[in-house]
Amino acid sequence: MDVSCDVLHPQGEWIPLHGDSPLAPLWTQRLLWQCRDRLLDCQVLFAEPVRLPEPEPSEPVAGALARIHHAIHGTGALSILRNPASAFGRERMSFADGVRLVGIGSEEDEACWDVALTLARPVYALRGTIRCQVLQAHPASVLSALAYGVFTCEEGLRLSSLREDRSGVSWACDRADAVANVIIRDGYEVATISGPTGSWKDSGKEGYVRVVVRAGDDACWTQPRFVAPRGAGANT
Repeated sequence: MDVSCDVLHPQGEWIPLHGDSPLAPLWTQRLLWQCRDRLLDCQVLFAEPVRLPEPEPSEPVAGALARIHHAIHGTGALSILRNPASAFGRERMSFADGVRLVGIGSEEDEACWDVALTLARPVYALRGTIRCQVLQAHPASVLSALAYGVFTCEEGLRLSSLREDRSGVSWACDRADAVANVIIRDGYEVATISGPTGSWKDSGKEGYVRVVVRAGDDACWTQPRFVAPRGAGANT
């Protein structure tokens, strides 16, 4: 079942889920906390309301984030760090422990995401419209897709296919003017592939691979695949 939603722009405390069958919405609460050192912009997602802690202005942003994660631990709820660049920045992303989802609103936010991925942390990014495939018409299925990075982010462009396995990734869209950028460890753009279809074969040295497909002003973002190094006898 194909499901789409706009996680970063909820309607009050609820995020409508759009699919072939009716789905209950996701519950959400945004926490804007002015901490001792920086502003924390965090958003919590779950199938139903959960009790969250109150802000403590004397604590650092890393401590505030850790306290939120402690409060939702074991519930199945997810948190989003909506402002990675201003809350931590590239030089401090290693302190953003427990972050699973980040909001991307700028190039600096994207750079912070790549820092986390280079540290081998399973962090997935949100921007635009979120699209995923789920087996059951239930909010828990969407939460699982978000938690494990099984979704794409659409900004006016939808992929007609996306295939990923242990050896690489391939994609297709219906735009002849599409250009894909393949991004690996440290945010390095390792390849630019033009056309409505494309693929990337892993060498084993990438660390992770993610793809951004653009066509005009539109774009679609895949989530990272972590690439295991190949054995000494493998071809590179």
